Amino acid sequence: MTIVNEYRPVEIYFGEGAVKKAGEVGRRFGFKALIVTGRKSTKVSGALDKLTKSLDEHGIRYVIYDEITPNPTDKQVNKGADIAVREKVDFIIGIGGGSVLDAAKAISIVSSNEGYAWDYVRYPEGSRLIPYLNRPVITIPTTAGTGSEVNRYSVLTNPMTKEKMVISHSLNYPKVALVDPELTYTMSPELTAITGFDALMHALESLTNKRENFIAEEYAIKAAELIAKWLPVAYEEPENKKARRYMSYAAMLAGIAIDHLGVALIHAMEHPVSGHYPDVAHAEGLSALSTYITAFNYKGNPEKYALFAKLMGEEEKPHRAVDALVKFIERFNLPKTLEELGVEKEKLERLAEDVYMCGRTAFAVNPVEVDMDAVYELYERAYEGKL
Repeated sequence: MTIVNEYRPVEIYFGEGAVKKAGEVGRRFGFKALIVTGRKSTKVSGALDKLTKSLDEHGIRYVIYDEITPNPTDKQVNKGADIAVREKVDFIIGIGGGSVLDAAKAISIVSSNEGYAWDYVRYPEGSRLIPYLNRPVITIPTTAGTGSEVNRYSVLTNPMTKEKMVISHSLNYPKVALVDPELTYTMSPELTAITGFDALMHALESLTNKRENFIAEEYAIKAAELIAKWLPVAYEEPENKKARRYMSYAAMLAGIAIDHLGVALIHAMEHPVSGHYPDVAHAEGLSALSTYITAFNYKGNPEKYALFAKLMGEEEKPHRAVDALVKFIERFNLPKTLEELGVEKEKLERLAEDVYMCGRTAFAVNPVEVDMDAVYELYERAYEGKL
């Protein structure tokens, strides 16, 4: 029997109104916080006001850093770290989508150690520096997608090199996640679909890659089941509270699943896409690649792909996993090809090179053996729309 590990260091408060716990929880860590957020959405939705009200009620001072963009950059993290040090904050609160939460965790690492953000990203050869301290982080997601609120990953982009890499370390875990489905009520149908598809890809890749952990697989299975049932409802009925609750739960479960099992080739091939094309949302890139890579991968783990197909409402056969994704993508009008995203065909070779330079660790866990020729061919298929 394979020995598995179950490690969940993040304390979770889940439920409507959880954001109101921020002040009470924050007092454990000190009296001054750096709030990390995006430029607009948390202000327009009222989520930021809910957070600051709770902090005010508990006598916690705060500084707001509101410059995080989708596909956050190493420079944004470095700037946030400088603010955290200069303002002598005790802890960090990230409130927003997955990009904001990734940035908040990375700011904790960089503000507490030597060097800069890019020193801590994980190349196949390893990171240049290893952190030894961190500031406590509270994560408050306002979307239901990445699961960053409960795992050790921060995905960052280097605009100079066009590389998109991950900080992954035990010190990158948040201390507390406040998962409040009410904060997702204002998401548009389009954002609901995009973030929900991200969570679905976490469930798919953690379930089907070569790593084994039957405990974590249960998280992935439940996440896929919930997304298949409730994402269409949340998309078509944005004010359906039950659908929002279950999507927040599913995204969190999928985030725990990838924390234990990781991802595989779909993510490894997407990161260069949004690294070179920062206006492309991560999940849009996943959508444009997923069917072609799943058609390549399903024979490598037929039992799990058949299970995924069943969870998605299809016949329990491995090749039906591809059909399930095709239907899902069409239902939510998500991108079907790289060409739709504005990727130039002459860039495909560079994207393939970046997969090798930055993401080839995924090769070892991908369900099917993969090499650079296969990566380039899959990019071509995803560009041309040839399953």
